[in-house]
Amino acid sequence: MGHVGSLLEAPIDHEQIKFAIVGFALIIAAVFDAWKNRIPNWMTGPLLLVALVLSTMWAPDAAWRGFAISLFAATVAFALHFVLYLMKLEGAGDAKLMMGISAMLGLDMMLEMTAWRYVLLFPYAIITITVRGRWGNFAAALRWTIGQFLGRDMGERPEPTYMPFGPLIALSYPIALATPWLDYFAK
Repeated sequence: MGHVGSLLEAPIDHEQIKFAIVGFALIIAAVFDAWKNRIPNWMTGPLLLVALVLSTMWAPDAAWRGFAISLFAATVAFALHFVLYLMKLEGAGDAKLMMGISAMLGLDMMLEMTAWRYVLLFPYAIITITVRGRWGNFAAALRWTIGQFLGRDMGERPEPTYMPFGPLIALSYPIALATPWLDYFAK
């Protein structure tokens, strides 16, 4: 049958399929967030559902265990990213995207991607503010925030500069794959 036949007979690498699904979802999320300033539910919901189904189907020992581990990972991601959402450090779509990633790839990947995202946030913010020409607005918002902190009446809050996190989440993915920080703690 030749090369095609041997490809068809090769064992399916479930982990590679999961990584490819997440990579595809991240590309969609990055483009959509940069374009529309949001990550849609029609993308994050199916990612979480597919993660739960695949984890159940491909569990090495028991389907219920794969489902439970995936659901637990999504729940931990929800707890962490809901707090970040409440602190206005990310949007709801970002939080739901991280739930799907955690359910698909596990807690360690979600935590590493989250860490890398916040490491990369400062240079990303500088680039975004520069490209959008929002330094004047940034200075006004900073003055307003400091004044509020000091108890001064600063009037109306300046318009915020929106920074889509979808591209930053997508960028954190290959970096987290290449630098497994949490593996050092597992030894």
